Amino acid sequence: MSSPGRFIRGNPLRLLASSRPWRAVVYAATGVMAGVIALLALPLFAALTGVVGVPLVAIPLAALERRRLALLGLPVPPTPHRRPRPGLGAWLRLRFAEGATWRELAYALLMATVLGAVDAIVTGAVGASAVAVIAPPLEPRSTGPMWAARLGFAVLLVLALYLAMAVAAGRAAIAVALIGGEAELVVRELTRSRARLVDAFEVERRRIERDLHDGAQQRLVALTMTLGLTELELVDAPGPARDLLGQARAHADAALTELRELVRGIHPQALTDHGLPAAVAELADRSPVPVTVEFDLDGRLPSTVESTAYFVTAEALANAARHARAERIDVSAHLADRGGELIVEIRDDGRGGADPGAGTGLAGLADRVGAIGGSLTLSSPLGGPTVLRLELPCSGS
Repeated sequence: MSSPGRFIRGNPLRLLASSRPWRAVVYAATGVMAGVIALLALPLFAALTGVVGVPLVAIPLAALERRRLALLGLPVPPTPHRRPRPGLGAWLRLRFAEGATWRELAYALLMATVLGAVDAIVTGAVGASAVAVIAPPLEPRSTGPMWAARLGFAVLLVLALYLAMAVAAGRAAIAVALIGGEAELVVRELTRSRARLVDAFEVERRRIERDLHDGAQQRLVALTMTLGLTELELVDAPGPARDLLGQARAHADAALTELRELVRGIHPQALTDHGLPAAVAELADRSPVPVTVEFDLDGRLPSTVESTAYFVTAEALANAARHARAERIDVSAHLADRGGELIVEIRDDGRGGADPGAGTGLAGLADRVGAIGGSLTLSSPLGGPTVLRLELPCSGS
């Protein structure tokens, strides 16, 4: 939106000859009416609904103020409220949890008190000055002093019009700060762009995994098979040649094993083909510590959510096996808030005392989780148990 300060900038003569002064006057006059509406609505809602309803009446009052600001050519973008779950209770909880609701209430209180009174003063000053300028010619005798008085009142009218524009610009600035959704829109767009970057990163990871799996890995498999067949063909070859050939095949086998682990670490095929439960079950099968997996999920989740949950779980299992001296690990996952959030808990019966800053990789995982709006919490008292809790949003707000 345009800066409210620009409303009163410019050449004074051109400014007075434009429609801005009179738009400011109309804005002030309607502001008096809006202030009266707020003054009546706030106590009325308090009487009908108690304290609960007072913040809610501020929402339509803020919408009214945004429409009035169009008089100044200064549109204020609406606050981008999050989408509530079905039901009145969910809507109320969400609205009371949003900071925008309380900022709108603060603006409504200002409308009913200070801003309404200031608008009344401005409207009165402009109206009285205009009447005083028009009134002298209507007298039976328009003497010299009458015209001098008229000139003086004209000066007062000009000052009153400037006052109206200044007050309008100031009130618009307050509106931007309290009921303008521009900051929220910027944050929302940054969040969406961050999510797009995360999705693009996941797509690139999958492309690399696919290229390695279908390209380099298959070539190494072919090389290993060729070396094995060559060994069979050269069974009567001199000893040193057979030894070198055996070493080459062993190196090829080792490279193939390392590449398979690398591919699995980039993006496991089980996660792509069968989803999070199957991929975590595969992790559990490979774990040196017995792992119990209990998932309660309906269908597939967004790929970014599945990938993040998988790698957090993989790191937690690796840490429990290496450092915790655990004898048992339990992994559970379910959808909370009507499928809007994935909750994953990894619990081990180890010695506890896990420190995210001790190079366990949890700090990096927390950054990855935060990139998609999730949270990662760790409880690990000395003596155990250690519980890692992951919360990931599964749907956009």
